[in-house]
Amino acid sequence: MKNALVIAAREFEEKRFVAYAAVAFAVLPFIFAAIPGLKANPADTIAMGSLVFGSAFAVALGVISGASFVGLDLSDGRMSFYFSRPVGSLSIWFGKLTAAILMIVGTFGFIIVPARLAAGDHWTRLVSTTMTWSVLYMLVIAIALFLIAHVISTFARSRSPLIVFDFAAAVICGVVIRLLILPLIAGEAFNLLRSLGIALAIAVVIAIIGGGAWQLERGRTDRRRNHLALSQFLWGTMAVALLIAAAYVAWVVSVKPSDLTSHIQATRSTSGPFAVISGTAKGRTDYHAAFLLNSEDGSMTRIDPHAAWLTQYARNGRSAVVPRRAGARTATDLAIYTRGRSEPAETGLTINNDDGFTVSDDASRIATMSNRILSVYDVAQKRSLASVRLPEAMYLRAFFVTNDVVRVFLNVRDGMKIMELDVRTHGLHETGFISSGNAGRVYPDSSAAHMLLRPIHGDTLTLNDARTGAPIKTLVSGTQLKAARYLRDGRIVFIDGTNAAAVLHILAADGTPLRDITLGAKLLPMFIGDDGTRVVLTDVDAMSANRMLESINIDRGVIERREPIHEWVPSGFFDPRPPIGPLRDVFYIGDGGHILAWNPATGGKKTITGG
Repeated sequence: MKNALVIAAREFEEKRFVAYAAVAFAVLPFIFAAIPGLKANPADTIAMGSLVFGSAFAVALGVISGASFVGLDLSDGRMSFYFSRPVGSLSIWFGKLTAAILMIVGTFGFIIVPARLAAGDHWTRLVSTTMTWSVLYMLVIAIALFLIAHVISTFARSRSPLIVFDFAAAVICGVVIRLLILPLIAGEAFNLLRSLGIALAIAVVIAIIGGGAWQLERGRTDRRRNHLALSQFLWGTMAVALLIAAAYVAWVVSVKPSDLTSHIQATRSTSGPFAVISGTAKGRTDYHAAFLLNSEDGSMTRIDPHAAWLTQYARNGRSAVVPRRAGARTATDLAIYTRGRSEPAETGLTINNDDGFTVSDDASRIATMSNRILSVYDVAQKRSLASVRLPEAMYLRAFFVTNDVVRVFLNVRDGMKIMELDVRTHGLHETGFISSGNAGRVYPDSSAAHMLLRPIHGDTLTLNDARTGAPIKTLVSGTQLKAARYLRDGRIVFIDGTNAAAVLHILAADGTPLRDITLGAKLLPMFIGDDGTRVVLTDVDAMSANRMLESINIDRGVIERREPIHEWVPSGFFDPRPPIGPLRDVFYIGDGGHILAWNPATGGKKTITGG
């Protein structure tokens, strides 16, 4: 320890000119502040000048000191002076290292502290609002550059062919780090990424500092032996660190759906086997994993977490269109996963992240909406079939009536426009209009020939022509309507009544009443789907305030099953028509935030996440 301090003192003595330069840079901000005619406040000038000069001085000193730290003494033959004295290699290394770091920190502080005292409140205001880095951050950069410059200087001044190996090792380390970072970025694990960066930075510091001590111990005054020893220690340490990091990252990304325990999001195909689930797992901090599940065969595919709320499911239940962020991460590629196929079909279609899209019944065509431009894209041909500009609207909803015709409902200032784009004629035509007093939510039937219309203002439900909007029949009026929709077979269901006595009504396709089923005290009912025999809805029990799933047998007129839930997992089904296939099972969030699959026909349950 004593010998190290003696060497450090000698380093200070040899480089005292650095202190003189620091004095000059400390005075410069005050000189600039005293220049007459400057519009800036003198205190702001002093604060800003000291930060700029102090940062630049520390960085420059770090690079210069690192480059001449040990490598220059070795190449000039001066290292023998130290070894001719009764001191060990560790004392030489840590003495010189201590002096270099103290000079960087000391000169930086010598420039900053007087300005800090003189600027007062102006310093605090400037640093907290204008500057994007802290004093500590700049010192860390300067010291990091010092250590890096030392390594480069040792390698370069040795004039050894071993530098080719060092270059290759550095490239390999860079590639490995990039491979470790990419899955964490894809999983939006920015906290974990920061922790990994800090851990690897610490490993680099340990490798360089330990390697410096090792190089003097093994190489002494021989520059090539110094190079070899430093190279062995540096790359060996980095190899161990990267192996540990790789093992940890591999464990992080190996998460399975059953491991997910928090921040869970999901969407579910109403009639098909596909579901998208994303979330974080215990011990993996903020790493988000997302999966496309096939409940039919139990298979799963890892997908971009970005797709959790944007995946759309084809109405026939056979396909899922999954967005996947492209390289710029402001754009999204669309891929189609289909039952019975192990690999997704690349659509070749790239859209902006904020663009909307909808898919045809068989997912063979995709309609995109971007800046009022409606385009229809053919997946097999990988080309656009038609593009038209839509009128300005407050809200729009589009779906494929057939593979060639896209129908659009546009909420405009004075009502709702109904328009159709036919790719065969490339024309956009207005087919109907509903005045603002009657416009509202629409629920088309499976053929898109008729629709239920529920005005935004008013408590009525009407049967309308889905293409023209022309009213056909008023189904209910003034009965506290709560929810309505078409079933897959064309029958109509709606719920009305007071919160204490809600009633489910079943009507024929022409609006003729068929059956009424008493539900009891219900709040916020919402239809989920049907299997031909049962209608499944989610609601809140008005007495207990518990959210429930309810399976209602519409042929027998009874509630067959109830399942308490925390939250229903919604469908990623953007087509307003009922799905083609029957409802299979319902995903919901239960106790502990876990997702479970519930079969409304049998009441069977299966844990999907957190199991």
